[in-house]
Parts: sequence; C-alpha cells; structure tokens
Amino acid sequence: MNRNLTFAKYRLIDLFLLAVITVISETVVCRAATSWFPGQPYTVSVVIAMTVLTAMRWGFPAAAVAAVGGIAFCAASGASASQFAVYAIGNIGALAAMMPLSLWGKEAVRRDVFKTLVTVTAAYLGAECGRWLVSLCCGGQPADIIRFLTTDALSLVFGAVILLIARKSDGLFEDQKTYLFRLQKEKEAKKDDTPYDTE
Repeated sequence: MNRNLTFAKYRLIDLFLLAVITVISETVVCRAATSWFPGQPYTVSVVIAMTVLTAMRWGFPAAAVAAVGGIAFCAASGASASQFAVYAIGNIGALAAMMPLSLWGKEAVRRDVFKTLVTVTAAYLGAECGRWLVSLCCGGQPADIIRFLTTDALSLVFGAVILLIARKSDGLFEDQKTYLFRLQKEKEAKKDDTPYDTE
C-alpha cells in the first residue's frame, strides 16, 4: 500500500470500488437474464457473493454494498418503489454472513471450503429473510418467503462459485488488515534476506 495512503482512505476507496463493481455486475447480469430468459421465474444476482466478499474484507460496512446492489437490481429490472425498498433494505440481511465469520474467524472461513459455503448460505438466507420481512411491511404475504427462496436459489449457487474462485486469489477473499500486515511482514523478511554487497 502507498505510504501516503492511510488505512482509512484505502478502506474507503476499496469499499467504493466494490460497490461500483457490484452495481455494474448486477446491472449486466440482470439485463442479460431478462433479455435471454424473459418470463422466467428465477433471478440471478451477484449481491450475495459481493456482500460476503466485502464482509470478509471489511466486516459490517458490507451493508452498503448489499443495499447498493439491491438498488442496482431494481433499477435494471424496472422494479416498483416498494420493490426498491424490499431489495435495498432487505439485502442488508445478507450480513448474516458475519455470524460464521465471527464464530470461526475470517481466516478459517477463507481456508476451509465447507465454512466458506456455510457463510455464503448464511448470507443467502439472511438476504431472503430480510427481503421477506420488508415485503410484509409493504403488504406482502407470509407465504412469499417460499417465492423469495426459490426464485433466487441460483444466486446462492452463483455466489458459492464466485467465492470458491475468489479464495484462490491472494488477498482477494481475506481480511484486509490481516492481508496488509502479511504483505508488510513478507516485504520486511525479503529485505532481511537480501545479501549485502561486501565489495
């Protein structure tokens, strides 16, 4: 990390970029699905994956990415005002991913495939329950929980695949404070191992 860039600025820039990536990806995926598979009952979203990724990197600020992703999804699909509320607010329920991250620790979740999958599933269930609860406030029915769970099931699969791939990229699916400390230690160790010129 650039020495002139403080950790707070680095975090802000990273969160902004994650939000932008989420908006662009969600818009492209939603419009592609609408164009290629019009009238299909299911939806595909990157919000679950991006929320878990952001939660791993920064913790609870992932709520912003979840909300922005919901807004992008609604904007791309031509949703109603109530649907904007359902997805923007309800998506924050994906922070349920913080439970396994806190229980097992971020490093354990990053290294273990099963724990990664449990974390993605927690985010998916949290988001669906969040959307359902907000929809109830907007006049929805209790039975709508089934619709939320089934129509968005592909997003769980999509999110799992994305994060299993992200695990293999150094520093991507990792707590950023831990990652930066690790980089600093590796740089210092490399400097110590450099032989001095004795001539």
